Amino acid sequence: MNTTARHPPRFVPTLTEVIEPSTGNQPVACPGADVDALMATIWQQVQPMVALKLQQASEQWLRATLAQQLQELTVRLQTDMEPLVRQAVRDALTPQNRSESAQVSTND
Repeated sequence: MNTTARHPPRFVPTLTEVIEPSTGNQPVACPGADVDALMATIWQQVQPMVALKLQQASEQWLRATLAQQLQELTVRLQTDMEPLVRQAVRDALTPQNRSESAQVSTND
């Protein structure tokens, strides 16, 4: 075994970097092509999420709208059908119609 003491080198490299105050505060300029490429990449990643949210929102709106329209149609049909049914029952129960229906039944 070697027991000699090791001495560190006289100059030790560091991981620090000297930044001049005049250049440290300015943003780095990107060429236009890089901005477009970055925008396209981000859009490709965001677009499926946007499409999914839009589809979910439109389906929810469509269900709500159809439910409302169906409710309104049901009320309108009941309102329109009630007088017709009432008149049909009255016509069927009038004495003249009862005697005519009895004659038709006996002739069969």
